[in-house]
Amino acid sequence: MNEQIKKAPRLNFFDILLIIFAVVIIGVGTGFILLKSGRTSNETQIEYTVLVKELPKEIVIKATPGESVVDTIKLGTIGQVVSYQIVPATYDEFNQETHALVHGTYDDMVSVYFTFTATAKQSDNAYTVGNMRVAVGAQVFFRTPSFIGYGFVTDVTETEK
Repeated sequence: MNEQIKKAPRLNFFDILLIIFAVVIIGVGTGFILLKSGRTSNETQIEYTVLVKELPKEIVIKATPGESVVDTIKLGTIGQVVSYQIVPATYDEFNQETHALVHGTYDDMVSVYFTFTATAKQSDNAYTVGNMRVAVGAQVFFRTPSFIGYGFVTDVTETEK
């Protein structure tokens, strides 16, 4: 009787390389998917306030909530109008006679606090909206459909997404 001897399957060098390659590809793909799903975005919703100082008292401001705000330097959208508040324009002056700092208001001028909302990228010490840096003290040149002006950021807060 002729019995065939069954040989155990042998793995050669190329089979081992193929198995290692498949394991590496599956591991890299799984790691990429897990990292991508677990990654938190550094984008957040912010509200920032810009103070436009010393405008004529007769100025008419028609900024409507929801209007788009454009950076007049780089021409990118930098948010939407939330609200604005007109306040008396103030000044600080040193009185030579009393040697004291005097705080007063102008009779013929007003200042306006504009509040904008935008989606911003957060960095260590500031936010970036479009190509514009938003931080307290940063100067903003902006326009809405009914107002053009510039001022300084006085407040930045994160809001809910």
